[in-house]
Amino acid sequence: MAKKKLGTVARLSELDKSLRNRILRVRSRLLFIVHSAIGAGVAFWLAVEIAGHKEPFFAPMSAVIILGLSGGDRIKRATELTLGCALGVGLGDLLIMQIGTGYWQIFVVVGLALLVASFVSPAPLVSNQMAIGGILIATMFPPGDGGSVDRMVDAFIGGAVGILVIALLPTSPLNAGRHQVANVLGIAASVLEDVAASLKTRDSDKLNHALAALRNSQASVNKLETAASSGKEAVTVSPFLWGDKGRIRSLYRILAPVDNVIRNARVLARRAVVLTEDEDSVSDQQIHVIEEIADITLHLSDLYERHKEISEAIEIPELVRRLRQLGSQVGEDIVEGRVLSAQVVLAQSRSIIVDLLQICGMSRESAVAVLVPTSENPAYPPELWDEDEDH
Repeated sequence: MAKKKLGTVARLSELDKSLRNRILRVRSRLLFIVHSAIGAGVAFWLAVEIAGHKEPFFAPMSAVIILGLSGGDRIKRATELTLGCALGVGLGDLLIMQIGTGYWQIFVVVGLALLVASFVSPAPLVSNQMAIGGILIATMFPPGDGGSVDRMVDAFIGGAVGILVIALLPTSPLNAGRHQVANVLGIAASVLEDVAASLKTRDSDKLNHALAALRNSQASVNKLETAASSGKEAVTVSPFLWGDKGRIRSLYRILAPVDNVIRNARVLARRAVVLTEDEDSVSDQQIHVIEEIADITLHLSDLYERHKEISEAIEIPELVRRLRQLGSQVGEDIVEGRVLSAQVVLAQSRSIIVDLLQICGMSRESAVAVLVPTSENPAYPPELWDEDEDH
């Protein structure tokens, strides 16, 4: 089913609350859930059956913490967490065995743990985990018969299992990234739809509501970078994913233009607010251009969400054709006699066309060449769309 058109406020609400997106969120986390369950179970089994520990709490806990990491450098941060947790547990055990538990003992344990962590490693994760490990020992798990060594070993077991699960049972390096690309492009499409509708009716209130909601959209942009970083590390660490390195490079290549699309859409929307509040107008052709850009952006969002390579091979060339056609229509003539705000709207529309062409696979130079030149000496020779190309 094709992605439906929604206003900005409705789109952002759908991302968080709709049944469809809740199901998609659960589906996207299924592998993490399976990883965590396997990692916790294997870590517990190793600590009990191989290491011979009776209550290896820190083994499954460390495994789940490691597997919950996201973003790039997961292996490095997993190692830091494992080191910090193991050292914190060991230090806490040794101290609490000597000084007992209480409010001042917490002061001593946390302070000494942070001092040792600062000496051992500059990483904040090591310091945090050493402090947390010491607090757990001082409050919930006072030293037992096993002493400090058993709990340190359990923490190392859990950390090692977590790292092995990341390497041997990798998540798809592309699904999360493509999902976030679809989200960001969907938001941008909704913003552009609102702009076109508001310019038609000269309704600045609707745009102001959309812009207020957009302030919360940065989280989706941040998740895009996180998902891409995770995918890049996954194909580096796991031999089972080495065949996906090219696809990850392609995903990384479009991060900047996807980010630029949403940024340029925000700028366009803010200028449209100024234009409508001043009771100025744009030409009907400008509104048509924005509507067409919104529709193309929504189609791209739908393609990235569906992740069907056959559909992409068929539909992206058609989207490129439509964008090239738009590029030949966004010359200065469509703002002739209009105010500065209308010219800014045109400039942002041109920028978004370039961004979308880059997402479709063009280089920036080729994408810029698609636009009607506004300079007597354009940096890139124009390659304008010709109606004869359709025949």
